[in-house]
Amino acid sequence: MTEPIEEIVDFFDYADAYFSACKTLFPEQHWAKSVKEYSDHKDRVFRVGPVYQNVGLATELTFKTALLLAGHSKEKIKNLGHNLEKLLSQVRETRDLEKVEKTAFEAARIVGPPDGMLRRLEDMGQSPHKWYFLDTHILSLNSNYSLFKMQNGENHEEKFRARYPAKDRVYREVCVEAVLAGIDTLLSEVQVELNKKLSK
Repeated sequence: MTEPIEEIVDFFDYADAYFSACKTLFPEQHWAKSVKEYSDHKDRVFRVGPVYQNVGLATELTFKTALLLAGHSKEKIKNLGHNLEKLLSQVRETRDLEKVEKTAFEAARIVGPPDGMLRRLEDMGQSPHKWYFLDTHILSLNSNYSLFKMQNGENHEEKFRARYPAKDRVYREVCVEAVLAGIDTLLSEVQVELNKKLSK
């Protein structure tokens, strides 16, 4: 382990605190609801803004905690920035995410896709089943939270859309329930590992 255990615990505590904030900002009565279902613009902004931003922070800090626990230095994870896609790729190299992905998949299955989503995926030449996978929602979250990826694969100049309004008002729909279910599972696994190290 590169970093002192106390610093890893601090990362964990911040990840856990942002995860708790997510549960407050995204209560059960909003589950299984698409952004497009909100008729009021301010409600849509709240979902794409504060909700996605805090889900992004919880996800980023959870991934970074897992990487620190696996022996990555703070300098190395700092170089990954806020890019959730890169962070997930690094986490996948250090640990088995089968349980995390299965939990996220089950949450996505229970919630179900927004109206027309599976057809839109098919129209774009993608598998409709892709909607149920954690990777899909991490990529969508990353587009709102960090770098906004356009249909052609290039990054748009207006990034950080969960923090700042974009002129085109375009966002990516995220199954928040799937991301939170996966992050909850990963946080639980990390906590068990931290507790073992702290008890030595």
